[in-house]
Amino acid sequence: MQTINKNKGGRKIKSDPKKYRHVFRLTESENQRLLALFASSGITNKASFLVSMLLDRQVKTVKVDVAALQYHATLTKLFNQFRAVGVNYNQIVKLCNQYFSEDKAKRSISILEEYTKDLSKLCYYIIKLSKEFEDKYLNTNS
Repeated sequence: MQTINKNKGGRKIKSDPKKYRHVFRLTESENQRLLALFASSGITNKASFLVSMLLDRQVKTVKVDVAALQYHATLTKLFNQFRAVGVNYNQIVKLCNQYFSEDKAKRSISILEEYTKDLSKLCYYIIKLSKEFEDKYLNTNS
């Protein structure tokens, strides 16, 4: 005779179920402090966070500096724009040399050089502002 193993469904039985419960009360200020620690820990489950804190497990906290993220994103966009300007610059110089007479190409390239000088000044100003920002906000040595 063949035995049929029927699955009744439901939740799988855990090998080490959590069956002990502890309750404690906090004041308003203690609760705010606990919630701030919980938020900075990055753990999504409050019970796991409390167990970690009580049993001396290490809890890693991550602080995200929104200003630094915005700074990095803006600098990345700016870098991409500079790269695009460089590509366009090369294409224009090639086209000037290819399709214009020598005098007209020289005039066009000299105008382009003036714009490049302005762009260079702007680049210098951006670098100066970036260094000031890094010194003021991103250096953790101070």
